[in-house]
Amino acid sequence: MKGLLLKDFCILKKQMKLMVVFVIFYAIWAVAAKMPTMMGTMVILLSIMMPISSMSYDEAGQWYRYAFSLPIPRRTLVLSKYVLGFLVSLGGLVVSAIGNIIILALTNGENALESWLTIIGFLELGVIFLSIIIPILFKYGVEKGRLFIVVIAVIPSLLVALLGSTLKTSGTLMPSAELLQAILYSSPLFTLAIFLISFRISVGICRKKEY
Repeated sequence: MKGLLLKDFCILKKQMKLMVVFVIFYAIWAVAAKMPTMMGTMVILLSIMMPISSMSYDEAGQWYRYAFSLPIPRRTLVLSKYVLGFLVSLGGLVVSAIGNIIILALTNGENALESWLTIIGFLELGVIFLSIIIPILFKYGVEKGRLFIVVIAVIPSLLVALLGSTLKTSGTLMPSAELLQAILYSSPLFTLAIFLISFRISVGICRKKEY
């Protein structure tokens, strides 16, 4: 497992350097615009793309054909991608949290609660996105799976925008604070359940697939 993760991080080294540049850019922009959520959300979005990039490089180099000829369980190979996704998401959260604290201090703590809730919400959405897309990429490959990535990324955004517009024009009451609090507390468990179910599906796909 350690060797598989090391291989992925070595492949993604250049992208990580580029990510540092983006973090600095969005941090400066967030301070100038007084929008502490900007840097955090962008860091998390960039982080969750790392496992997808790793799978893209693996497919281009025909890594799976070689890896599955080795005495390594397919379950372990699949698990390495999920651990990679977890680690980069956790790293993105840490960087986002540190950046958010600094930016809130520079902007006199404006919209502090909103910024933290937004970062956590984007992290959970990112993990759910990975949980949906990784099995698809194992099933169809990255090239064929690009359409699924676009659809999965775009459709929820359109649905949320449409729902928000509908609620606003119809005058429907927004959920109570108690309901929103319950959703906030239960969402990590829901996200973890999706992540574990996704892992089991991916293992099943890889055990049946020929490379």
